[in-house]
Amino acid sequence: MDIWLWATQLLLGAVAAPGAMRRHPPAVSTMAVMPIVAEASLAEDQGAGDQGAEDQGAEDQGVLDQGVLDQGAVAPITVAPAGSAMSPPALSSAAQPPMSMTAVVNRWPRPEAVSSPVRPPLPPPRPPSMPPASSELKPVTGPQLYQFRLAALQTGQLYNQVAPQQYRDQWQRVADSPTHDQWQALLAREAETMARTQGGRSLTVVVGDSLGLWLPLDELPPSQLWLNQSISGETTTHMLRRLHYFAATQPRAIHILAGINDLKQGATEAQVVDHLDQIIARLQQQHPQARLVVYSILPTRLQELPSDRIQRVNRQIAALTADRAATFVDLHPAFSDDQGQLRPELTTDGLHLSPQGYTLWRAALVSH
Repeated sequence: MDIWLWATQLLLGAVAAPGAMRRHPPAVSTMAVMPIVAEASLAEDQGAGDQGAEDQGAEDQGVLDQGVLDQGAVAPITVAPAGSAMSPPALSSAAQPPMSMTAVVNRWPRPEAVSSPVRPPLPPPRPPSMPPASSELKPVTGPQLYQFRLAALQTGQLYNQVAPQQYRDQWQRVADSPTHDQWQALLAREAETMARTQGGRSLTVVVGDSLGLWLPLDELPPSQLWLNQSISGETTTHMLRRLHYFAATQPRAIHILAGINDLKQGATEAQVVDHLDQIIARLQQQHPQARLVVYSILPTRLQELPSDRIQRVNRQIAALTADRAATFVDLHPAFSDDQGQLRPELTTDGLHLSPQGYTLWRAALVSH
């Protein structure tokens, strides 16, 4: 009886009126009491007879009628017999118990019932823009230039007839420097290709060293063909040995800029002039129809190559070309400063030409 009375008291306290609940809040929640009441009812039915159950129900009813509970006035409660479905009393909004996680999840809408917001369609991908033509997309080292020229040659073309971007994947990865023999073989093959494809078009050949090697032929007039027969580091002695490379071509003009490496490597002024004389004589015999244009040796900013020595050699070259009926073009006044040295803006290292320097030389090339 004690446990039954205790459970009933707890149940009555949980369903008290809102006002009374606020004055005397129950110590145990309704959700915790109901299982206890059910367990107590089941134990009572199993342990006692029908008479005991009736006495117990009468006693509980009496207690309820007399209002022995000090929680305040409450509504009558009907206790269902054991084994019957018992509906929990209606609770006020202030006494609603917290929902279990399962109940909360069950109240969630199904995924198919949820409408996703409509996103605007993504714009179509932009096509990759072509990089602008610039010096960054051109070979900048000797190995890169060699590989570019070789790649073009393997397709039957000359390097100045194609864009460097066309073979960029090949020449940008190169690291090994070609030998002098490889450069000579490359120039011989390019000359053979030109002789085979020239036809009746006008051709100009450039013979020289590193200054001629880096001459930007793609910036020269495309109305005629250009064949570059220059190798870095060569002297006039080297050039004499390979003039026959382009013997099968039919050039309109042959431009020669050579001699600075001879002086740099210790050759005498007379040796330089003598070798240039042999070059002019050989080319006049090999290409009698071509006009030979010989340029003066350019000034430098190197102490071992003083301006007065270069000017002495240039005066002898001018006299030589006059005797050979060739054309002499004196570039020294346009390229030198007040001290006779190479103008700073026209060079990259005191010897080789900058883009401004090649622009100045290109003006002389197209006018002769």
